Amino acid sequence: MDAREQRWEFAVAPPRSAPGVGSMVGYRALDVPDAVHRGLPSSRLTFIVSLDDGVEGAATAAALAATGPIPVILGGLHVRTSHVRLRRGQAGVQLAVHPLAARALFGVPAAELSVTDFDAAAVLGRPAVDLRDRLAEAPGWRERFALVTGHLVAARGRRRDPSVRPEVAYAWHELERSRGCLPVGALADRVGLTARHLGTLFRREVGRGPKTVARLIRFEHAVAAIADSVRRSGGVDLAGVAAATGHYDQAHLTREFVSFAGVPPRAWLAEEFRSIQDGGHAGWSDWADDEREPDRVVDAPGA
Repeated sequence: MDAREQRWEFAVAPPRSAPGVGSMVGYRALDVPDAVHRGLPSSRLTFIVSLDDGVEGAATAAALAATGPIPVILGGLHVRTSHVRLRRGQAGVQLAVHPLAARALFGVPAAELSVTDFDAAAVLGRPAVDLRDRLAEAPGWRERFALVTGHLVAARGRRRDPSVRPEVAYAWHELERSRGCLPVGALADRVGLTARHLGTLFRREVGRGPKTVARLIRFEHAVAAIADSVRRSGGVDLAGVAAATGHYDQAHLTREFVSFAGVPPRAWLAEEFRSIQDGGHAGWSDWADDEREPDRVVDAPGA
């Protein structure tokens, strides 16, 4: 590490650490100024268990002013940036959860999770509060990761029939395999449904149609590529990122960034540069190929 002061501490759990989880990251703000962070949309659900009073997050900047700390956050598949207040010392464990694992892990399809009210208490109840208390008492990140994994494995074991329609599961896998570049018509043909029927099944299960999911997958690959480039070289070739992530050109990538993040990519990069250098925005795609069975159960770390 260079001589500059680090603002964030990040700890990353090993791949396949928990059922249905694409990534599990422990975070702690060491020296961050009071600011509002953009929570970018993605094709994953956001599940955060705080180690402090909670996260102050809202769907809009205006709503953030009236929002108090939320100890456990669970958000649906949103397509607009959320707003999170940053402050020194805040810490927690953040998970990117496959939407098709929502039934198994949370007892409801992802379509029923709010994209504006992030408080998990209404869905998860007392067990989520107990999990947060246990994490706050754990001595380190490894122990916290093991507690989260144990909680999710136990939740999965209580569900009698958490499976989703096989057409939806296979279609989602094909979208991931193509990195969001497979046209919806071709996708529907592969699963033997009309595009309209496939769209109905997707919206019923995850709250979004397959075209929107494809856009989200392309967008998050672009975000990961930008972050990886900054960590390696301190800069980024946006035209190259656009070409590598299925966007027509740099202008197309910029339009998608504005649609999802609210700002162009270079404006977002200026806001997040220090966080990226400290290890934030690690590419979720490192785990994508392991998630064909998003609700599978795996052993806890060190078990």
